[in-house]
Amino acid sequence: MQSTLSKFSSILLFLLLFCTSVLADTAHINYVSSTSDHYTKLKSELEDLGYTVTGTNSGTVTLSDFSSKDLHINIAGDSNCGNTCKTAYETYIGNGGNVIIAGSGVYNNNRAGNIEALIESKLSVGTITIHPYNANYSSNANGSYSGDASSGYWLTRNLFTMQSGGTAIASNSPGGSTYKSWAKYDYGSNGGQLFVTFDQSQFKNSVSTWMTRFYAFFQQTLENEGILLTATYTSSISNAQTTQITTSRAVTHSGNGIYINQVGNSNSLTIVQDGDDNLIAGVGSTTNSLVDADITGNNNTTTLKQKGNNNVMLFDITGNSNTTTVDQGSTSGADDNRVEFDINGDTNVLSVTQNHNNGIGNNGHFFALDLDGDNNNVLASQLNDGDKKAFLSVQGDDNDIDLIQQGAGSHYAEIAVGSDQTVDITQDGSGQHNTSVSMTGFSATLDLDQSGSTNQTYSLNQNCLNANGCGTTTVNQQ
Repeated sequence: MQSTLSKFSSILLFLLLFCTSVLADTAHINYVSSTSDHYTKLKSELEDLGYTVTGTNSGTVTLSDFSSKDLHINIAGDSNCGNTCKTAYETYIGNGGNVIIAGSGVYNNNRAGNIEALIESKLSVGTITIHPYNANYSSNANGSYSGDASSGYWLTRNLFTMQSGGTAIASNSPGGSTYKSWAKYDYGSNGGQLFVTFDQSQFKNSVSTWMTRFYAFFQQTLENEGILLTATYTSSISNAQTTQITTSRAVTHSGNGIYINQVGNSNSLTIVQDGDDNLIAGVGSTTNSLVDADITGNNNTTTLKQKGNNNVMLFDITGNSNTTTVDQGSTSGADDNRVEFDINGDTNVLSVTQNHNNGIGNNGHFFALDLDGDNNNVLASQLNDGDKKAFLSVQGDDNDIDLIQQGAGSHYAEIAVGSDQTVDITQDGSGQHNTSVSMTGFSATLDLDQSGSTNQTYSLNQNCLNANGCGTTTVNQQ
């Protein structure tokens, strides 16, 4: 008897949810009592942009307060940025951090002079001359700005000229002028940036039009310079993934089929297939030339089970002490689960469970993993009704990924991580929850919980530049 596992073509156009999502960012602000209103306003604006914000009410700059943050802002009144402050900023910016420092609106006090010294002496990124007056000067965005940011001016009490280095991003006139109000300086090889202005009152004053224009400029500056990471994306499957799934679901085989090529060392393999049109491919495979199902070398332990309806497994394990356990529709009512994974090396542990599609007929679940090496530990469970989907690519080092998709909703997740990351994601409930996560570099943790009946969408693109790690991002969407 011939059985064709092909049910995917009718559901290719799922979850076309277009959304602009602010990615996870962290910020720290140094302020003093005289600028507490500025801090409150700035914190509120940053939180509206998706930042997690912490603050220190002190004129003293302490590196540990912000070393793991994406952005540090100093609006600490007349407090000096002395040698300790400048050294902390040199270290932080050198590691890829972003500093915004603002003067107090007095052109000739010590704070203004120390900000100038930070540019010219400590970082040696340029030379400036502070304009020797305090007055209400117009400030206008220069360059790639739109909307409210380019609709007119806001006020600043100080200007400066730039003799060398840096890029002016706001000036005294709309088309740019000799006199600047904001400048950006790049420092080091890790992408660190210093932003300088000389008047903190820009962050809070009583004229709403000026505040609207300023914070539009502020947001677009963060976006333009890669500090505020925004993403417009489509929560749907890509063409490549469509091809991959279509291929894996279009295998024609006789009976349940098992085709495996296992070579060498002390592998232990257990396979149980019971009922319907299960397939574990390999050894030249079948009609569509699908192979996979290849275990090669070292102390791999593989346990595979398939019970109920049209399950397919196409897997490849190569080398070292991998432990793999996969259980698909092992309960009654299971529908159309698929698993594709490729593991190359080291002491990886993978456990995949897909079942409980009691609302049979929805082509429930699909899982694809490409995991390259080191001490990764991946657990993925897709349970209950509806299409769950999940695409994971784990690469290297000490990653620990924990994905659970359950509930009646038809969820979506696409995760790619780098070194030393920990990702814990739960999608539950009847809502159509969507997640797209990419984390690379150093140590960082994401703990995301999407649940409930309301559709939730989240996207994180985090590249930690701090060798000491970037902490934990915790998000609850309900």
